[in-house]
Amino acid sequence: MIVHDLATAFDTVITAATAWVEALAGASAFILCVAAFVAFGARPTTPYIVRRAMPRPSWARSPLRARALARRTRTLPLWAHTQPHDYDEAA
Repeated sequence: MIVHDLATAFDTVITAATAWVEALAGASAFILCVAAFVAFGARPTTPYIVRRAMPRPSWARSPLRARALARRTRTLPLWAHTQPHDYDEAA
């Protein structure tokens, strides 16, 4: 009976030690993941921040810039006349 109680106590101590090691390993893994998440520049993912962080062409940054770009790069189609016509005179 004494040997059985001794074996049970030994098994309980080993199980408790193993449980503590697993708990400490889990806690340290969690802390390591949080530290890595913070260290490598993880950003919040709200739609506004994601929209601002996306690389966009210069014309998409503001309506004013889009209008200026449209004025700078506007080309007339081939069928458009460069000189206005006075159709009353032709009639």
